Amino acid sequence: MNKRRGRPPRGHADGRDRILAVSGPLFLANGYAHTTLRDIAEAAHCDVALISYHFGSKKGLFAHAMALEIAPAAVMESAAPGDPQSLGTRLLTHVVAAWERPDVAMALTELVRLAMLDEQIKRSFVEYLDREIFAQLVERLGGAEARARATSILTLIVGAIFGRYILQIPGLADHNAQGFLTALQPASRAAAQPLHRHPR
Repeated sequence: MNKRRGRPPRGHADGRDRILAVSGPLFLANGYAHTTLRDIAEAAHCDVALISYHFGSKKGLFAHAMALEIAPAAVMESAAPGDPQSLGTRLLTHVVAAWERPDVAMALTELVRLAMLDEQIKRSFVEYLDREIFAQLVERLGGAEARARATSILTLIVGAIFGRYILQIPGLADHNAQGFLTALQPASRAAAQPLHRHPR
């Protein structure tokens, strides 16, 4: 089956560049959650369909606007299929594989650095992660404890990535990727498990 998207409307050869030019400032000014594709299309003087043609979705556009080689949302989508109880391990594996790529690590490290210095960038990036990673984790895990389990998974992964790739703590950075994953697998499995509450 041919799944290629249709051709963009005539007269919009430069539409992609215009969309990228206006979307970054809009994301920073309004935040990820409050920036709509309609807002971006209006600012770029194009149809919303042209954004979908070039970038697929708002999260796809955000990744391009922020110059990310691999979008965190795409990593989440790759890890999502399968048993929810092993989702923590799958997501950790996919995240580490992405960060092992020098181009990805450089882009994400720079984005984190900028987010720590600029409140607008921080807000937009945090909203993106909340909607496209945390909310997706909660949905995939399901049940009354889904938010707590998603919090455990993200806490583990963010801490591990920050320690290994950004701070480069020797105890974390000295492992090769497989050794790093092996060391974290027990914790990543435990983080995704349902919480058991025992009566006092």
